[in-house]
Amino acid sequence: MKRILIAGGTGFVGKRLAPYLTERGYKLALLTRREMPAGEKAAYYRWDIEKGFIDESAFQDVDTIINLTGADIGAKRWTKKRKREIIDSRIKSIELLYKYVSKNRFPVKAFISSSAAGYYGAVTSDVIFDEESPKGNGFLADLCWQWENAAKQFEKSGAKVIILRKGAILGKEGTFYQRIAPFAKLGINPAAGSGRQYIPWIDIRDLVRLYDFLLKENHLQGVFNAVSSQHTAMNELAQAFLNSFGKRSFLPNAPAFAVWLLFGEMSSMVLKGSRLSNEKLKKNGFNFMYDSIEKSLK
Repeated sequence: MKRILIAGGTGFVGKRLAPYLTERGYKLALLTRREMPAGEKAAYYRWDIEKGFIDESAFQDVDTIINLTGADIGAKRWTKKRKREIIDSRIKSIELLYKYVSKNRFPVKAFISSSAAGYYGAVTSDVIFDEESPKGNGFLADLCWQWENAAKQFEKSGAKVIILRKGAILGKEGTFYQRIAPFAKLGINPAAGSGRQYIPWIDIRDLVRLYDFLLKENHLQGVFNAVSSQHTAMNELAQAFLNSFGKRSFLPNAPAFAVWLLFGEMSSMVLKGSRLSNEKLKKNGFNFMYDSIEKSLK
């Protein structure tokens, strides 16, 4: 069974992915900035991105690296300083991993990295974007472009590269759910703007299954849209959240100008959004189990 190195394994996705993979027999090496107790099938190794350090023993017998690093895009307003932090938290971590792999010629066969639906730009349009659609405009699109190009460096070391352009990740422990659920639980309409903008999303349970699928399907590489099949507009999303708590709301959507005043440029993540196609994944054999917002929330 493959030994997997996970960078960023102590975040929201990593905390769900690590036990899922160990239950299926994978041996894991997890990079962390603090001391952690070693488990039977998961070992923790220190790294420090700012100091450019990784414990080289983390790479022993590693077949695949899964990269989950990156500061929370929606945690703070996008000041110039915060944008730099968001970019550096993604690019510097990948560059450090590549430096160690290439310098030591570690025989890593695959590098599975993250990107986001924001690659296509923060726009609301009638277009359904697939993996061949061009890069969009704006901070998110530029961030994703740099993020993906950093990951593609691993091709130079002979590894195949897989990039997942993820939608909002839906799970109770995740930021997306925790931002919306408290309003819906109180019967407050959590929708913003026109409500017609689409919110590409993926259930955390499908996402961890997707990683397992990619580890098994050795022939797959390239870019994949990691989103559910259901194209969910903001109004539909808000109604589904309200229904999940048995609530109804007759309140209007939060006006776009108020959201902009509160969050600035970051509000584009909420006020704009288009549909993404996941047909490439389905044609390659992946089956989504939580493919509607109602089923996911239930």
